[in-house]
Amino acid sequence: MTLYQAVFAFDGPAYKGLQSASWTPEDLTFAQAHLRILCGLYGTNHAILPTVSILHGDTCICVGTLRPLDLIQAYRLEMGLKVQHGRGPKDGLYAFWGRAIADDINAAFALPSTASSSPPSSSINILLNVASVEYFKSVDVPSLDPSIVVVDCVFKDDGQIKSVFAKRARGLMVNYVVTSRAATMDHLRAFQADGYVYSRHESTDTQLVFNRSKAAAAAALKRAREVAAIAKLQTKRPRNDLEMDTSVDEKPHKPSQRTM
Repeated sequence: MTLYQAVFAFDGPAYKGLQSASWTPEDLTFAQAHLRILCGLYGTNHAILPTVSILHGDTCICVGTLRPLDLIQAYRLEMGLKVQHGRGPKDGLYAFWGRAIADDINAAFALPSTASSSPPSSSINILLNVASVEYFKSVDVPSLDPSIVVVDCVFKDDGQIKSVFAKRARGLMVNYVVTSRAATMDHLRAFQADGYVYSRHESTDTQLVFNRSKAAAAAALKRAREVAAIAKLQTKRPRNDLEMDTSVDEKPHKPSQRTM
């Protein structure tokens, strides 16, 4: 069985934007304490981009269900997949997880479930949602503590939401939170990466909108290609003539089998 740390196991656009391979040990420590990943398979296993971010007082926390360094097996499963699970009359992973993920978020804030008879918290807690619509639907928002305010994060290119760019931008936002230890809404509004800047006139108290122009997008793409080219050169091993010398009589090695 091959296990991977969750933050390094995924490789979609959001996780490319996350740039977790460049995090320092201090960044990883912070992320392990504050970052959570919404996951259709592991769900509420504590074994938290998307990925969701929480602002709690002066501390910015990203929460969901998997911590970045939790060990998982490689898998492919979409949250919107229709599956029969026997938990109630409705099929699908949303019904399967029910309000368990929302209860996890309440627990991250050290808050009781709304089903509890305990009085609601008097403080206001901000949940910054940078997950996709498909994944955030797994959070039963009505089950969140009344003190939690959900704030959506939207990324636009030249005034329009373009999915492939928005996914990467969500990862960039989480990377910004982790590496800068963003602690307030003003810190989040100050996010600038790959040409995205805060759009005050498009934003509200419950939605932060970031936009970038075509020129800024083109410049960001050029920089990304340059960085990728440099990284590719750095990973190439220098030629060693001794290593290249092989006998014609040598039999080829049988490839070893790997279990995924």
